[in-house]
Amino acid sequence: MKRLILICTVLLGVIVAAGILPAADSSKKIKVMFFRGGGHDWKNCPPIMKAVLESTNDFEITFTENLDDLKERIKQFDIIMQYTTGMNPTKEQEDGLCDFVQNGGGYVGIHSATDSFKNCDRYWEMVGGRFAGHGSGKFTVYIYDHEHPITRGMKDFEIQDETYAHNYHRNAQMRSLTRMNRGNERQSMGWVSSYGKGRVFYTSNGHDRKAWVNPHFQRLVVRGAYWAAGRKVKDPPNIR
Repeated sequence: MKRLILICTVLLGVIVAAGILPAADSSKKIKVMFFRGGGHDWKNCPPIMKAVLESTNDFEITFTENLDDLKERIKQFDIIMQYTTGMNPTKEQEDGLCDFVQNGGGYVGIHSATDSFKNCDRYWEMVGGRFAGHGSGKFTVYIYDHEHPITRGMKDFEIQDETYAHNYHRNAQMRSLTRMNRGNERQSMGWVSSYGKGRVFYTSNGHDRKAWVNPHFQRLVVRGAYWAAGRKVKDPPNIR
């Protein structure tokens, strides 16, 4: 019996990472808790994405900067989007977030989400990577995986942004979607993984307004949000 449970758990992780998800109820809006704060331009950048997401008529966005919302309030939502820097959640707050994803919730981490909660090993394992350093400037984001629903049909794009390097958790098993190659900077810029029954999407793009108004970045995040929610991946209006 234990062997059967282990096999089923492994298969679930493979299925989620591959983008093969059970159908979700597409008649309801996807409720998003957009958790922000701690650094970067967290007051002005998320509203840009809120407008793009809500233009699809499929998302309902609620902003919060309250760590306590990760304990119970988070259960009212379908996915959580995170654009934070630093912060030191309690174990109860960390477990609230990780339990939410482990039990089937979706997670979308943007840029400095990997530079957050650095005292939290479980969070690091869930997201997969932890910020280790960065460069900056204009560079090309290369579509590394052309088969995953999030990046299928997308083309390489230029962006003015920061380039994040990461230390990866010892248990991390991610599927890389985007990469960058510039001199000595060669690393994944985005990935997906499973965490229990939940779906995790992360992109290291999104440092400031220059990145957030980039239509390719917007398209990537919207697609990632659909996927994290278990919905059919679609493009936002007027962005192809």
